[in-house]
Amino acid sequence: MEISEIFLSIQGEGVDIGLPTVFVRTAKCNLQCGWGDTKYSWEPGNERTTESILEEILSYGMDRVCISGGEPMLQAEEVTKLVSMLEAKEVEVTIETNGSIDLDDITRGELTRFCMDLKCPSSGMQDRNLFTNLTKLRSNDVLKFVIAHQEDYIFARKMLERNAPNCMVVFQPVGGLDLRDLAERVLEDRLDVRVLLQLHRYIWGDQRGV
Repeated sequence: MEISEIFLSIQGEGVDIGLPTVFVRTAKCNLQCGWGDTKYSWEPGNERTTESILEEILSYGMDRVCISGGEPMLQAEEVTKLVSMLEAKEVEVTIETNGSIDLDDITRGELTRFCMDLKCPSSGMQDRNLFTNLTKLRSNDVLKFVIAHQEDYIFARKMLERNAPNCMVVFQPVGGLDLRDLAERVLEDRLDVRVLLQLHRYIWGDQRGV
């Protein structure tokens, strides 16, 4: 399995925001979002066995893991194996994915959730959204919109009006978007979504390994 880095940090987004989590960042990505904040993970990583990855994860003594990237779905077979090994240890797993690859490529149990992006116009990757994935999200999954400006907000709102996903929805601001403006728009439109910052970036700034 090709890995960019493994580290312990505070989960910065989603249902586990604020909780200590072991992060497994896979290498390489099939998209290149304009506002991507871990572009180093687009590069080749280090080949690791799933057994050695599991050993390092367990060494932190945590029962919560986030498999991120890069794009984990590019290594679906290896990720499925790692997920199975983690679930056997009763470890909760979140898989962060850009939503462009079929979620069914990874087999998961009840302890594993997806945190899936739906790419807004500012990403430059809007045409890569695989909308059939919306029907595959479970109630414990998370659908995330990274929002940079008004056009992104309108896009996200329309997607929710058309699809009504059966899971938590997160609006995450990026770039120069005013957080108060986003929150007030959500309230005005009565959207049932969570407005969340990237908590780890608020704490440590733009650093690697956090």
